[in-house]
Amino acid sequence: MLKIKQSGFTLLEVMVAVFVLSVGLLGLAHLQITALKTNQSADLRTQASLYASDILNRMRANRVASQNGLYVIATTDGIPNAGGNVSNQDLHEWRTSLSNALPGGTGGINCPAFNNLNEFICTITIEWRDIHLGDNANNINYNELATKTLTMEGAL
Repeated sequence: MLKIKQSGFTLLEVMVAVFVLSVGLLGLAHLQITALKTNQSADLRTQASLYASDILNRMRANRVASQNGLYVIATTDGIPNAGGNVSNQDLHEWRTSLSNALPGGTGGINCPAFNNLNEFICTITIEWRDIHLGDNANNINYNELATKTLTMEGAL
């Protein structure tokens, strides 16, 4: 009886190696997709922050109208008409820009009654729709669309 010396890999070994490699590549693909989604969410949050700063700067430039409550608007209100005065024009441009730049983007401004004795601080709230990466505490599933909110306060 002749003994044949075997060299190389068997088909089973090759199949196991391909399986392990494919699982690793699927993990890398998932990691890449998650990184892209996180990057997009960060971009939307950055844009929201810039728009909040933009309207605060417009309100500082038109301080008297801000103190008289002409910039107060709820997030549920529609886009105001552009005519009339500077505050209406500012709100129209701001809300139009929000709805164009952010998916489902809207914004609101809340200012207290003006008092010379207190610092005049207004609250800017911006909401938009974004994909969540999962949140067990709030029962949000992975890849589920939900509303994100950015709130910024600024003294005028």
